[in-house]
Amino acid sequence: MSMIAARKEDKLVNYLCMTGHICADINQGALSATLPFLVMYDGYSYTAVAGLVFAANIASAVIQPLFGAIGDHRACPWFMALGVFLAGLGMCGIGFFDAYWTVLASAMVSGIGVAMFHPEGGRLSNLAAGARKANGMSIFAVGGNIGFFVGPLMAAVFLTAFGMHGTLAFLFPTTICAIVLLAFNKRFLSLGIAKNSTTQKDAKPERWGNFALAMGVLSCRSIVEYGLMAFIPLFFVSVLGQGETFGSLMLSVFAIAGAVATAISGRITERAGVFRIAYLCFGILALCLVAFAFNRSLVSAVVLVCLLTCAANLFYPSFVALGMSYVPRHLGTASGISYGVVICVGGIVEPLLGMAGDAYGLPLVMLIIAGVTAIGLGMVATVKRHN
Repeated sequence: MSMIAARKEDKLVNYLCMTGHICADINQGALSATLPFLVMYDGYSYTAVAGLVFAANIASAVIQPLFGAIGDHRACPWFMALGVFLAGLGMCGIGFFDAYWTVLASAMVSGIGVAMFHPEGGRLSNLAAGARKANGMSIFAVGGNIGFFVGPLMAAVFLTAFGMHGTLAFLFPTTICAIVLLAFNKRFLSLGIAKNSTTQKDAKPERWGNFALAMGVLSCRSIVEYGLMAFIPLFFVSVLGQGETFGSLMLSVFAIAGAVATAISGRITERAGVFRIAYLCFGILALCLVAFAFNRSLVSAVVLVCLLTCAANLFYPSFVALGMSYVPRHLGTASGISYGVVICVGGIVEPLLGMAGDAYGLPLVMLIIAGVTAIGLGMVATVKRHN
């Protein structure tokens, strides 16, 4: 048995990483929630606001695997603290600059901060989980869901009360979290790196082809989730006639339901199997997206949002753990790709969805996203066939 399997759980590290994940993803969630306010206060088009999400995610996608690769060779837990702080600093800057290019640069700084946090956070969560990888990754992933809940809520409260300068509020939790993470740096270092935890005798060939297929599935999920996060609030405002604050609060509903689904995902997939749950989730996503596109009832729309986020998150942590299991000696790189490049695919595609929304309306955007779920369903079948 390898030392990875034998290692006991370090629950404190798991929950510290989860806390860091909360504070990092507060800013990712809030970025989408600020879009209606930027449209309202600054007159940005759908394409322009989607471009901010694109900038944050392309900055993150370019460098996140690099941070992960560094973590595979040398433990750098301080990346988490610095990353959380930069994520909050960039989010704060969005509300204080007037020129579009400076707002864009602030979004990129926030994205770089997120890029620094995720690979090391995911790597340490995997190591600290011991033999219960799916459970450990679920704990880590719940932090992201909570962050995506708190972020839009903070945006709705502070931007409504103080205008765009309300983004200053995001600097406080991220600074405190960064200090706490730095205080536990030695404990993080004690976990070492995956290469030190696997003996040559236990080492097995890594399956990068299988890992790439799993990342294809997660990329489809990313496009769906980021599309929903960007255009659900805009849909409630532009199509259903609700206020900007209500549209932003719907992202919090999206995140709460997603957090519940993520929290129970480990146990459910252990019983039913990750592939069976993935098939079910992509099927539900497709049906609910088509229904959402043609729905004009506010109550039905809220119910559909809850179903959509549950389906997007129920299989997610276990599929990340499945991907990591294919490359156990490169957990940092795998984490950087799983939480970085793959997640950023959604942000990179988002401007195209924004262009479709500007030209043809938001209902068509929802139908396009439904088409992506069909591709995801086919990718799940491909991964299962090669598993």
